[in-house]
Amino acid sequence: MDRKTLSATLKDANNQKVKKRKNRERTKCAKKTKMTQHSLSAIGEEIKETEHENDSMLQMLQRKQLEIKQQKADFCDSQNKIITAHENCVGAFLQEPLFQYLMAGSNQLEIAQRVMFSPNANSDGRVPSEDGIVELKHRSKISFKQIEVLCKILTG
Repeated sequence: MDRKTLSATLKDANNQKVKKRKNRERTKCAKKTKMTQHSLSAIGEEIKETEHENDSMLQMLQRKQLEIKQQKADFCDSQNKIITAHENCVGAFLQEPLFQYLMAGSNQLEIAQRVMFSPNANSDGRVPSEDGIVELKHRSKISFKQIEVLCKILTG
């Protein structure tokens, strides 16, 4: 073989080695790409499942929140009725002629009436609040104090 032929043969062999190496690299790269695509697809599915679960949980929490609001409103309504009944009973008791007679001439009646009808004690002096429970708590305290004063007057 002459030099040209030998050089061409070596070049060919070298080119084939380069081609084989490049093919191996492409194959490895293609495998890595497929594995990456598979992993990304699996992650995408997990994200979709998680989003669906989150949506379900959010809907459940919103329903529970509405239930709690309704229960709070029902509680406030029932407590309002009870406190209003107490307030009405105390007011009616103060107007009773027998009570007026028992307290006639006594400065205790004036004290009782001031406590009963002070600006903070009647229903017109309610604590304004977005939270109905705070208002009910305030009214309940006032009503309890009124009843306590009446009991002290009657037993004292």
